[in-house]
Amino acid sequence: MTPLLSIPIVAVVGSRRSGKTTTTEAIVRGLTSKGYRVATAKHIHQPDFTIDTEGRDTWRHAKAGAQTVMAISKNELATIKKVDTTKLALNNITDNCRNTSDVIIIEGFRGLVAHDQTVPKIVAAKNKAEIDEALHTFKPILAFSARLSGQEIVTSHIPLVDVEKEPEKLVDIVDARISPIIKRRREAQDPVDIEINGEALPLNPYVQKVTRNVLLSIVSTLKGTNIKGNENIQIDITSTNEPTN
Repeated sequence: MTPLLSIPIVAVVGSRRSGKTTTTEAIVRGLTSKGYRVATAKHIHQPDFTIDTEGRDTWRHAKAGAQTVMAISKNELATIKKVDTTKLALNNITDNCRNTSDVIIIEGFRGLVAHDQTVPKIVAAKNKAEIDEALHTFKPILAFSARLSGQEIVTSHIPLVDVEKEPEKLVDIVDARISPIIKRRREAQDPVDIEINGEALPLNPYVQKVTRNVLLSIVSTLKGTNIKGNENIQIDITSTNEPTN
């Protein structure tokens, strides 16, 4: 199995009501339109916040002791994990979507990413003072997302973008940073991975190609499938615990 490069992460940081969510929206919309598979993570500060609703069946499941609760509807699958996130690390975020996404946009997580050189930042700011403060707090900074008056002069060499007027400019800045990484990840990714009891089975390129073609051919014969050839397919074969002769 070829080691897969780390998934690129871009953080949108800033003070309250600085436009972080508007900035995140613009980036996600722009990258999605370019064909990227985008995942997002939002840091919520309220200590008692829950995505669930008190009284609903899923809430009752958790109150009964379930540590993982899945809610599945026609167009959505939500997983709620009851865990302590006070010591959350970046890999805890990326592990949830590193095989299904090209890039992760995280909103917030100031303390987690402030000086992490592997995570470029877009800083949403309300005024020049916040920009000056950010220059000492965050590294590296790709761009500032802000609307400043003509009297507020920014001397930094870092681009300043009004995301409401020119979102495509901010998207292009992010794209220039992540596209080479995504390209290398796609080139390095093996077309077929096989694991037996958690251990990766080494496969040469020829075996990978043959295995992929055979599996796609088999799956394409199943009712209700429409195989185009670029799908991600996962097949799990579990032990039946039956004795073998």
